[in-house]
Amino acid sequence: MRTKDEKKKGGFVSLLNQRRFRYGGFALFLTLMVFVIVILLNVAAGRLEQNHAWAVDVNALNATDFDEVTLEVLKLVEEDVKVYTVYQNSTQNALRVQVDSILEKYHALNAHIQLGNIDPVTEPARITKLAGDREITEGAVIVASGDESRVRIYNRDDYFGTGTYGTYHFTYLNLERYVTSALVYVTSRVTPHVYFLTGHGEIQPENCTLLSQSLATRNYEVGSMKLSSDSGNLLQNDCLVIAEPARDLSDEEYTFLRNWLAAGGRMLVCLGYQADTAALPNLVRLLDYYQLSYGDGVIYENENETARYWNNNSLYLVPNLDSEHEITRKLTELGSTSLIVPQARPINPVLLPESGTVYTRLLTTSSRAYAVNGQEKGSPGTQILALAMLDADQNMEKEKDVRIVLMDSAYLLADSNLLYACYNLNFTVTAIDWLINSDSTVDVSTRVMANSTLTIPDSATATRMGIMAIGAIPLLILAVGTAVWYRRRRL
Repeated sequence: MRTKDEKKKGGFVSLLNQRRFRYGGFALFLTLMVFVIVILLNVAAGRLEQNHAWAVDVNALNATDFDEVTLEVLKLVEEDVKVYTVYQNSTQNALRVQVDSILEKYHALNAHIQLGNIDPVTEPARITKLAGDREITEGAVIVASGDESRVRIYNRDDYFGTGTYGTYHFTYLNLERYVTSALVYVTSRVTPHVYFLTGHGEIQPENCTLLSQSLATRNYEVGSMKLSSDSGNLLQNDCLVIAEPARDLSDEEYTFLRNWLAAGGRMLVCLGYQADTAALPNLVRLLDYYQLSYGDGVIYENENETARYWNNNSLYLVPNLDSEHEITRKLTELGSTSLIVPQARPINPVLLPESGTVYTRLLTTSSRAYAVNGQEKGSPGTQILALAMLDADQNMEKEKDVRIVLMDSAYLLADSNLLYACYNLNFTVTAIDWLINSDSTVDVSTRVMANSTLTIPDSATATRMGIMAIGAIPLLILAVGTAVWYRRRRL
């Protein structure tokens, strides 16, 4: 006869042997194991992302999938850099999460990038110390050198927003572009300068806002230069832009620019077809010293060369790009070859270049284009739309090179729809990069995402979708759940 304990033990063993218990217990065990494994994997993935930037960005903007330029810059940062966000501690939104994710990846890839947040309500003094009188809005990002002597500040509207081009609506995020540029700026000791010459009726920076903004994001300091009072600020390797002057240089200005160029100056000159070179003898003389000159008239493309002009207008030239020169080669590699150069005047070829000086035809027409000057039509032939000159220093000291670029249309510089519609801006910025030849400039592409909005065409479709969402789908889920419950009940 079995004792009470044996009966209890037999009852427990019998319970364990029941099919219902074995099935439920095994399922519970598997569930717990999967739950633990998922937690461990999540913790491990978080550590890998935090310490080694191991993450896959599935966001449509790919905001944390860094550009190769950024990765190269991060390899070169060898001193501490402070990156602050400006948010109230109570602020939590999707953009802040995105910004924090991007900045955390910078830190993960280089420990010299130190992150922090400044609360504008409780710590206004810290913001004033970094920003001075500049207005700072919530969502701003501040990048500073270790001693905070060099600072770059970007408000939320600088790096994030929405835009419209025709019927195309998009969201853009420029944070990586600005932060990478700022890293180069705060860790550099030299900042390249681009000056627009003033005092002669030239195109001014305020008429070239797109160009100025693009240069600023690449770490250029952009400003105006009046030689009669500011010439002392124009240094070796700075770039001087002379755009469509209406009046000539004075003799003193000519002498100054001649000496400055000889010591390693860099100059970009743009003269459109309406400029009267006869009224600019000193500028013509300055260019002639380097065998550079402009022709007269305006260029037309041959009407049969339909691929070489735009919108059925043979004045709107679509040029060929030189495949070898550094300026145009970069554009070709990026696929940025669609330029439109309207109302261009010819640039004369250099037939007998001096030894050691290299001239490159950057932009050219077809071999059947021609120039028209008043009532006079020139002979057909390849016309030059942009020309680069390099007079290399004999001792191979690049900072003493003389570099000049000639352009022949204000549409390559000044604000216009063409700067959006094609790659004119890219060409000019790349030309200035080549002129200055600095290691302190970077360019990271903008992240753009199309805004995809579901549009319901009519009320009938809306009614059908409502019936599906409110009635059919819940009933289907209920039916599937009931079938699963009934099947398990029989186990």
